[in-house]
Amino acid sequence: MIRSPALLLLLAALPPHRRDMKLTYRSVTAGATHTCGLAAGGAAYCWGDDAFGELGAGDERSRAVPVAVVGSEAFTSLSAGDGFTCGVTTSGLGYCWGLSTHGRVENGPQPRTDAPVPLVGGLLFAQISAGANHACGVTIDRSAYCWGVNTEGQLGTGDTASSPTPLPVAGRLSFDSVSAGWGHTCGVTANRLVYCWGSNQFGQLGDGTREATRVPREVLGVHDFVSVSAGGHHTCGVSARGTAYCWGDNFHSQMGRTGIETSRLGRWVPVAVAAGHRFVTVTAGGLHTCALTLDGSAYCWGSQAYGALGNGVDDRVTNALAAQLLHLRADRQCTTVHSIEADEANLMLRLTL
Repeated sequence: MIRSPALLLLLAALPPHRRDMKLTYRSVTAGATHTCGLAAGGAAYCWGDDAFGELGAGDERSRAVPVAVVGSEAFTSLSAGDGFTCGVTTSGLGYCWGLSTHGRVENGPQPRTDAPVPLVGGLLFAQISAGANHACGVTIDRSAYCWGVNTEGQLGTGDTASSPTPLPVAGRLSFDSVSAGWGHTCGVTANRLVYCWGSNQFGQLGDGTREATRVPREVLGVHDFVSVSAGGHHTCGVSARGTAYCWGDNFHSQMGRTGIETSRLGRWVPVAVAAGHRFVTVTAGGLHTCALTLDGSAYCWGSQAYGALGNGVDDRVTNALAAQLLHLRADRQCTTVHSIEADEANLMLRLTL
């Protein structure tokens, strides 16, 4: 449990009857302007912007402290997107809440809900990933489904028709996990290959081209991925050997490399992050990337705007870049970083202090 001045201030802001409430989080997920955490017993809590009901608290009132998601559902995982949140319950059902709960559409009024609503179809999910305006998930039989806006082919259905309900991803591939980004989606298959689909303006699909695709296309070069994370216009993954790779947009050095071999125009196939570290996970945000090493150390690289790299620098004027891996600055001692998640303006760490 975190014990820090920041936590004491948080507790002081709580009503008296809630100050003795102690939450231990199993995981956290950072969306565009809100954050959610999964507490012991499967209870979900969210905090931050609630303009569209993404906190799931039964209203649309933003909070600076965690608020319980309404309902009786117990969750095994959560994923915060841009204005909405999704989760998988202990029974395997998928729920979403916030802006266009069952996936946004590109035209017309955007439906919203301020409480969890089950996904249509009764599919049993093992994992769900919420992106900018679409979401994807893997069912217990390892099939991938996506729903929401599909203008870039990010649903992987073979066309660009948006859908408010989950649709099967083309190709009948067997996935371990999927990751929904801004306009593209990537997934790791059971045989450790990565496939991506959707927007490819910056080479974020990793297939050696900048051509968008409406169906999954294999990422070139690396064949032993254990995880993948789709960000804004770049993608990163970790191999079974602990090597971190990134591909796509590198204008803000979010690939963790500079030089002729990558350039600030990016790279259309995976390139190893320049470091001598073994990583366990990597998360691609909007303009930056963060990762965890085997010893629990956190490193970030890319844009330093809004203090996104956690190194004590907030450069919103020149938006200075940091191509080298920056070890997160610690204002107080910590023993372990358990998990990390980055988004456009958020950096969320789970620490043991």
